[in-house]
Amino acid sequence: MIKAELDERVLKLTLDIPPVNVLDTANLEELTQRLEALDDNVSAVLLSGAGKCFSAGASVEEHQPEQARRMLDALSAACLALANAPVATVALVHGSCLGGGFELAMFCDYVVADPEATFGVPEIQLAFFPPLACYQLARLSGRQNAASVIFSGRNFNAERARELGLVQDIIAVDEWGKLARSYNKLSLPVVRLAKQAFLLGSGRPDVAQLAELNELFLGQLYQYGDVLEGIASFLEKRKPTWKHS
Repeated sequence: MIKAELDERVLKLTLDIPPVNVLDTANLEELTQRLEALDDNVSAVLLSGAGKCFSAGASVEEHQPEQARRMLDALSAACLALANAPVATVALVHGSCLGGGFELAMFCDYVVADPEATFGVPEIQLAFFPPLACYQLARLSGRQNAASVIFSGRNFNAERARELGLVQDIIAVDEWGKLARSYNKLSLPVVRLAKQAFLLGSGRPDVAQLAELNELFLGQLYQYGDVLEGIASFLEKRKPTWKHS
């Protein structure tokens, strides 16, 4: 579930999906609904994860061919809702922030990370690619940095994420309360107008290009048997045996 707590003019949304906040279609749709129904008295959204981490990623079970389209549509909608929200959106990351969880964070206006946070898009290790990261990573960190992250599937720490431009501040979890206080000191209408100006100046995500990436994922990727082997190996907790076909 997605917990919501209003702190004056700041809405705190928390991914609360034990044990590691794996994102399924229902949770992603709930997140989108909450973002699309923001009250006019909200100036900022702080998105975080409950428990031991921000999110271990999107549900591998829902990567099965019969479920993948709805899952990917839900993840895309949630990312776009974060990017296009009429308020400032901030991802507060602790622990693991991987795969679809990292993609959510990348579509927020900026990211604050605990010093012990880790990031990555490990999809390539299961014979997938991350379509939303393929869109957003290069825009945030540069083409070659993004390629290194996507093609290796390796995790990296908060300091490296900051070097790549993927994290803007490194702040310990127990100090995150000051973020809400800082937004509550600002003028509500001016923050919302600044977000409108920011979207005009920086550009909204290209929905058509995102749709094309999603179709590449859904229409061509699933033609390879290695994809099903990647899912099976994850669910069975073993190393995959690739046929390269």
